[in-house]
Amino acid sequence: MLNIQKKLNSVSENIELKDEIKSGPLSKIFLCNFNNIKSIIRFDLSLVSKLKIDRSNEINILKEIGYLNLAPNILYTNLNKGILIWEYIPGTELSITKKNHDIVLNDLGRVLKKVHQFKLPKKNTKEFNQSISFYKNLLSNSSDQTIINKGLTLYDEILDDNLPNVFSHNDLNKSNLLISNKIHFLDWEYASMNHPYFDIASLVVALNLNSEGINKLWQGYSGDSSFLDQSKLNRWINFTYYLDYLWRRSIVELDDSYTNSMQLDEFESFLLKL
Repeated sequence: MLNIQKKLNSVSENIELKDEIKSGPLSKIFLCNFNNIKSIIRFDLSLVSKLKIDRSNEINILKEIGYLNLAPNILYTNLNKGILIWEYIPGTELSITKKNHDIVLNDLGRVLKKVHQFKLPKKNTKEFNQSISFYKNLLSNSSDQTIINKGLTLYDEILDDNLPNVFSHNDLNKSNLLISNKIHFLDWEYASMNHPYFDIASLVVALNLNSEGINKLWQGYSGDSSFLDQSKLNRWINFTYYLDYLWRRSIVELDDSYTNSMQLDEFESFLLKL
């Protein structure tokens, strides 16, 4: 059980907790006022350490990419207490409409390209396949190895194309896409070096893009009409679903109280049809 008040008491600065805005197996996130600044505070749960999520690396990344002005500014950290506070960014969850379709997708592609072109310092360089190896080892004795092995095999196959890895966000679901006067990416805890098609595939899935939308996103990303390997992208799209399953299965493996909320049966039925 998370003792929020006890964690708050460890913060020596002036802080006022407000509404909870997000809760999951890894953390609870609230609005707050921190030293009279409207802010967001995240409290880690025990699964963060069990999943080997490196918060110090996340914080270093956020500091390194600060000049890109596409992620929140950190105001306070306490790794021992599992607390991170960042400045509130006004805006709404990014959505695509007929009116904004072309402009937003082009802008989104350009923002993603900035991320992928960022040169991460060697001290912060982590590879995405480290996460895959962790899931593989954790789930080695889990039930339904058929789906797990299909996902891992697909990953090995699509990775073998000699394209260099790029700095990637790795968690571009809708709740992590914020738009106001510009686009921001939230929650960088899984950021690492990865294949460039993974983030693109994640956006296609998150925004339910059709072929026209994918082309607009790619135009913004590539800056021209260079070739997009749609067949390869489709396989990365499929892999995003398998990765989601591996993550959910790992959560349940570490804490079976999340069995119902992870909806594994529904996910397995879906994956068996891919």
